[in-house]
Amino acid sequence: INDLVVQSEIRKRIEIAKTKLPMQCGRIFSMSRDEGLTYKEIAGKLNISVKTVEVQMCKALKVFRNQLNTYLV
Repeated sequence: INDLVVQSEIRKRIEIAKTKLPMQCGRIFSMSRDEGLTYKEIAGKLNISVKTVEVQMCKALKVFRNQLNTYLV
């Protein structure tokens, strides 16, 4: 039961983190993680540079790390 509580809390924190992402950052993160697109594919679809995708993903992951820091080993 304790594991279920922890999993539920992590899911909540992930959803909170997603809402904190700026629109483009969230879209890029979703395309990468949910749709499985490469940075190059994302850049092509959004007509931006691969470097921009990299920077936005870095920002997104920082938000997630901050939101989930109590659960990271």
